Amino acid sequence: MSAALAHEARQFLFSTRHAILSTHSMKYPGFPFGSVAPFVCNQQAEPVILISAIAEHTKNILENPKVSLLVFSGADDLQANARLTLMGEAVHCDKEDEDLRARYLRYLPQAAGYFDMHDFHFYRIQIEHVRYIAGFGRMGWFEGNALNEELADSMLAAQEGGIVTHMNEDHKDSLLQYCQHVHGVTADHAEMIGLDADGFDVQYHQGEETQGLLRFSFEHPVLNAMDARKALVALSQACKS
Repeated sequence: MSAALAHEARQFLFSTRHAILSTHSMKYPGFPFGSVAPFVCNQQAEPVILISAIAEHTKNILENPKVSLLVFSGADDLQANARLTLMGEAVHCDKEDEDLRARYLRYLPQAAGYFDMHDFHFYRIQIEHVRYIAGFGRMGWFEGNALNEELADSMLAAQEGGIVTHMNEDHKDSLLQYCQHVHGVTADHAEMIGLDADGFDVQYHQGEETQGLLRFSFEHPVLNAMDARKALVALSQACKS
């Protein structure tokens, strides 16, 4: 499997939040149990889900943590678009991790109320095997570390929040320029939602209407605030050329 296709798979993973989680059914042994599972990736490209202790899939995970996560875009024709199957183990992680919690809620603000409920917990998918279908004739298997081995030195988990705040407070005009230059979108207001090794996401508004998220990809992986600054400055310069 080429490194280029693995990198493309990671870019796809960072760019979407739609997934079906399959766990081993405890009620009906031997059968897989599928659940809708909104997720947000951490800075190691591991999907993070927020699930209730009383949910069927959580009971299954506690008995057998091996899971599969089918990641897909929100397109109408799912088979005509890329999709990614991640096989690995669901690992409990700290719901009080402030950086992870803030990142999760920027993307999925509707989940805010769940953090006040004691039975909801974060689990990250520690990826072991990957099947990526990019399109006709472009597909393959690779190991989980092919997705995140170059992210081992990433400092973005602790730095992302500061970058996002800085861009939204001091570079509002730049965000509008990015929308126009890269996507041809004229926005009245735009705010950065999150930034990762492969790009960043901007929520844009036209008038009083929130239109959705735009994804902006980096040419090279970004591992820290200095890398991010260089990439964002380069994009600003491209907007003016």
